[in-house]
Amino acid sequence: MAEYDLNAICKVAMAITPVAATAIADGSDIDTLGFESVMFCVFSGTLGTGTIDFTLQEADDDGAGSPDTYGAVAAADIIGVAPTVLATEDDSVWRFGYIGKKRWVRLQNVETAAWTSMIHGAVCILSSPKTIPVTAQIT
Repeated sequence: MAEYDLNAICKVAMAITPVAATAIADGSDIDTLGFESVMFCVFSGTLGTGTIDFTLQEADDDGAGSPDTYGAVAAADIIGVAPTVLATEDDSVWRFGYIGKKRWVRLQNVETAAWTSMIHGAVCILSSPKTIPVTAQIT
């Protein structure tokens, strides 16, 4: 039985748009300003062949409200493990957190074995807001 309202304290952002991917791609720029907790959920659909690694990247603000140059997130700033998705893992979900101090984050999917139609996507859940309620639920 649900007793608490997560809707007022969470924001969901599209990290990687669900698609039948055939190439390496950078995910969306996610602004963590105003939130203290960041969690990514990666999900797969029907997978072809190959293997996908996910890399979490971070960037400072460029001074104009946009991300500066992205770099890899240190392992110490990731709670859990950014997943490696195998072709045998249809219809699965993975989660991991970010505790780094940069304003901007994004996921990158990396082909580690030749892909054929790897259907996957990811969302970022931002929580522990500095202001409640969170008004923009999905971005």
